[in-house]
Amino acid sequence: MDPQERRRQILERSGEIFATKGISATTVREIADACGVYSGTLYHYFPSKDAIVTEIIWVYVDELYEKCSEVIGQGLPPIERLEALVLVAIDSAENHRHATAIWQVETDYMRDQMLEASLDDKGDFAATLWLQCIEEAQASGDLRSDVESATFYQLMRDAVWLTSRWFRKSPTKSNAQFAHEITSIFIDGLRVR
Repeated sequence: MDPQERRRQILERSGEIFATKGISATTVREIADACGVYSGTLYHYFPSKDAIVTEIIWVYVDELYEKCSEVIGQGLPPIERLEALVLVAIDSAENHRHATAIWQVETDYMRDQMLEASLDDKGDFAATLWLQCIEEAQASGDLRSDVESATFYQLMRDAVWLTSRWFRKSPTKSNAQFAHEITSIFIDGLRVR
């Protein structure tokens, strides 16, 4: 097998296992067995189990960072920008289901054990952008200011993030339609009356 294809296979199969069993409960032998190779072969591609997890998360966070940066470049008003960022989150979760599941369940492990500070910076980028949208909409009078922006952000982010467990786009509802629906629910609840 081509080395790049083998590397991709290792990432995909180990992502499935980590998302299902957790990082600590997963062994290098299980990953090797799932890939149909000897455990020692994995070390030709990755120096450790943590290196595999880190790469899975980095790919996810890098895409999220790039797509959020593109949204910022569009010059949208705050509420439209927030909806575009919600769509980015939904699309990224769909493209990286295992990484999303790992991040949701293993955040403390990853931050404590293996991830570099620069990942936190990129990982927090989306949060900063969501908060900016909310605060700008509150400052302009489009959203109520009696609800803290951090509270609004946390509730909306958790709602969006956890949809990756049950929402799948379909012929009747695209990711963009779903992002609009979610944003409408939250924004309409916080509009100035």
